[in-house]
Amino acid sequence: MRTQVTLAALVAALVAGAGGCGQNKVSECNALIEVINKGVQSIEKGTKAGTDQGGSSELKAMADAMDKVAADAAQVKLTTPELQKFSGEYQAMAKDVAKAARDLATAADANDAEKSNAAQASIEKAIKQEDPLVDNINKFCQAP
Repeated sequence: MRTQVTLAALVAALVAGAGGCGQNKVSECNALIEVINKGVQSIEKGTKAGTDQGGSSELKAMADAMDKVAADAAQVKLTTPELQKFSGEYQAMAKDVAKAARDLATAADANDAEKSNAAQASIEKAIKQEDPLVDNINKFCQAP
């Protein structure tokens, strides 16, 4: 997973919005980016802590963190149609990752290789969506 949306996106958004007309876009970009960054940080902390606990508890912690990112992103008040779209896509991706992580944890606990492989494929597919989504958010937020 990506570690940070980027500080450059925040700075660029602030500079772009300094004229006043883009103030909604700036504050909405900042709010959405903050939620995503906090979620990534939470996952990173959970992953580091979970390495001592074992695989399935780490996966369950990641699933809970992804569900929280999706819920927090849903709470961000967005009026910009593009950001609403990106937020919805990010929420869907986060929920997909959470579901796949839980499925993988369940399969691992049951020692079910077939279900583990299917869940692993699902989680990889979902995670691959994150970078393009974050890139789209960054591009939109950095544009004047």
